[in-house]
Amino acid sequence: MNELIEKVDNLKKELDSSPLITSVMEALEMTKKDKELSKLLKEYEENPKEELKEKILENKTFQTFKIKETELNLFIMELNQKLKMISKKGTCSK
Repeated sequence: MNELIEKVDNLKKELDSSPLITSVMEALEMTKKDKELSKLLKEYEENPKEELKEKILENKTFQTFKIKETELNLFIMELNQKLKMISKKGTCSK
């Protein structure tokens, strides 16, 4: 059991230092620092208008974050597929 915990910890460390995770975190920080985007998001939250939504979607910082978010989601899907294959190998087949 300790071996499994150690492997999971190693995987977490490797993922945290991966370029994908690093770039997602950097993009998230950029969105937090973008004052214009923050203002637009706050306005949209208070009064959701199509015009504000379009301005948010046109924002380069927001676009960069959404691209990184999509890459992360695709990576998670790929990882889940591999984990399913591993878990199927560990079961008895009839």
